[in-house]
Amino acid sequence: MTQQSDSAPRFRIVSAPGGDLAVYEYGDPAAETLVLVHGLTDTHRVWNRVAYLLADGFHVVAYDVRGHGRSAQPARPQGFRLTALAADLYAVLDATSPDRPAHLAGHGWGAMQVWEALGDARANTRIASATALGAPALDQLANGLRERRFPRAPWWRLPGLGWLVLGRRLLRWPRLRRVPRDGLRPSTSDLLAGTRIAAANLVHHLRHPRERHTAVPVQLIVDRADAAALPAVGAHVRRGTDRLWCHRLPADHWLPITEPLLVVEAIANFVDDLRADNRPIEHPAR
Repeated sequence: MTQQSDSAPRFRIVSAPGGDLAVYEYGDPAAETLVLVHGLTDTHRVWNRVAYLLADGFHVVAYDVRGHGRSAQPARPQGFRLTALAADLYAVLDATSPDRPAHLAGHGWGAMQVWEALGDARANTRIASATALGAPALDQLANGLRERRFPRAPWWRLPGLGWLVLGRRLLRWPRLRRVPRDGLRPSTSDLLAGTRIAAANLVHHLRHPRERHTAVPVQLIVDRADAAALPAVGAHVRRGTDRLWCHRLPADHWLPITEPLLVVEAIANFVDDLRADNRPIEHPAR
């Protein structure tokens, strides 16, 4: 899966409970659907390279999370809660893959939105698999911190906390300033939306974490050099999953931009392995 399609994505508007969402589709709509969810302050464009490469074998769907890009702004802070963002994700699933389960992949806080969707009762029939890049569920993070399952770390290493405290100033952080964003530097409105998502969820979930569980197969990818990833995250995540695969890749936090081929191979191989597991055993003719 190394060919990159030159065709532009198909744009559509999907109506969700919290407002209209800007949705972009790549590849054959008849193929298995893979929905990509971006993180704080990004838009669907962070997935561009990955989406074009995966469109060779999937119906790829990416969308602007509420408040970002061309999607609607919530009227109230509660509209940025993870439960509301997961409802948006299910609205996208219903619009783009109404008749069969879809695969999901999320990056950073996009992964947290995927985890939130996995805790929904609909997950077993609507989600075929999930790949989380660089983040556990926020509830898993909170429970792990309470039980001291995670090593002590500076506050800025907690996913999203840097955005909550520093907001726009974090763009001038030396380590992030050197990251090749390829013209994807966030707009002011995207920055504000990312900060509001962090503010609406971090304190709430750290104070009131839930024990949640999913039977959906999950692949957790932790970036070895990621300043936003916590070490040994997989040990705690296993408590909330029936089937979990953990991988550490030699890359940084911006995997979809800096290492799109690694991301494509990880997702495609994971789905292929699941397909192989689910194939019926063929008995030789007698």
